[in-house]
Amino acid sequence: MKAKKWLFSSLAIAALAAMFVWWNQPKVVESVAVVKDSITQSIVATGRIAPLAKIDIGSLVTANIHTIHAFDGDKVHAGQALITLSDAALEASLAQAKANLTEAELRNNELKTLTRPLAQSTLSQAQSNLKLAQTDYQRNLELSQKNMLAKTTLDQAKRTLDITQKAFESAQLQLDATQDNGSNTRVLNARAEQAKSALALAQAKADQLTIRAPTDAIVLNRYAEMGATAQPGKPLLTLASSGETRIELPIDEKSIRYLTVGQVATVISDAYPKHPFIARLSLIYPSVDAARATINVRLIVDAPPDFLKPDMTVSVEMKTDTVADTLILPTDAIHNGDSDQPWVQVIRDGKAQQQSVRTGINGIGSTQILAGVNEGDWVITQTGIKNNARVQPKARESQKSLNINSVNGSQ
Repeated sequence: MKAKKWLFSSLAIAALAAMFVWWNQPKVVESVAVVKDSITQSIVATGRIAPLAKIDIGSLVTANIHTIHAFDGDKVHAGQALITLSDAALEASLAQAKANLTEAELRNNELKTLTRPLAQSTLSQAQSNLKLAQTDYQRNLELSQKNMLAKTTLDQAKRTLDITQKAFESAQLQLDATQDNGSNTRVLNARAEQAKSALALAQAKADQLTIRAPTDAIVLNRYAEMGATAQPGKPLLTLASSGETRIELPIDEKSIRYLTVGQVATVISDAYPKHPFIARLSLIYPSVDAARATINVRLIVDAPPDFLKPDMTVSVEMKTDTVADTLILPTDAIHNGDSDQPWVQVIRDGKAQQQSVRTGINGIGSTQILAGVNEGDWVITQTGIKNNARVQPKARESQKSLNINSVNGSQ
């Protein structure tokens, strides 16, 4: 009986001892080591290739679409015909205006080559007749004064003189009217100017039947079909103007302090990820989008690759700072990282302890540590660990590379 009691007591002591050992065994926690490495801070954001301008091309008149000269993807030059319209009424008006101008020019030419010389000849004849009538009247007047001529003959000579005088004055007026500043010339010149204005108006309307590119551009969309009716206000084509290649993208307003006009950026198109190219920051827009807490910026691509197209999605990285041989920790190991009092949970003497740290630049998934921990210290990344708990570090398998890092610019 005593042996059984002794056996039970021994088993109970062994169990208690095992529980004591288990209770005091340190807990294995996921951790990362503080290391020294280089870190690069960048601004990363997603944007789009933006043309200088998108231009909707339409017709100013209602007319039938006769010919389409440009199609989706075509590169066009300023003044190039894009669409030709057809309108019989406008074409007839143009032909009538041309005919009216031709008629006015012919009448003006007739005045100079025919009417004016004829008026000059008529005036010369009237002048000769007037001289004869004046001589005849003077002779008859002298005879009448000597009572050698009947009064009726003198009266007849006077009437002839008056008639030839009127004829001369009329011929003079007719010639004057044909001179460059004469009334007939002014009338014909006015008619010619009216005809020119009418032709210019008809030509302007006829020119509207040919829709031309306002600038060098690329055809993005075509909405026109041959035989359809073009109407004012309804776009027929959408163009993207050519020129410098721009990238428009939003940046987190927290990153504004890192931006400087002229910064160089590396750009990768989502469609061609193996072909990065260079852009430079050219404009920081003055206003912030309050709803998204972002600010828009513009980059210029000086040597755009051939595969770039308007509205293509691109990823942009602008490096702002690089520090070599510095302490680095994964960002998710830092608590209150966005506040003025960041801290980590470090393992010291086998226990979890809260430690304030001072941080530097940030990278993709990593942060520079300026003070608070030393190289080789283990920092707990596992949540729910109480301070002063006995712990044993276990390096997490998913620790991110700390070689190159960047700030996400579109958070």
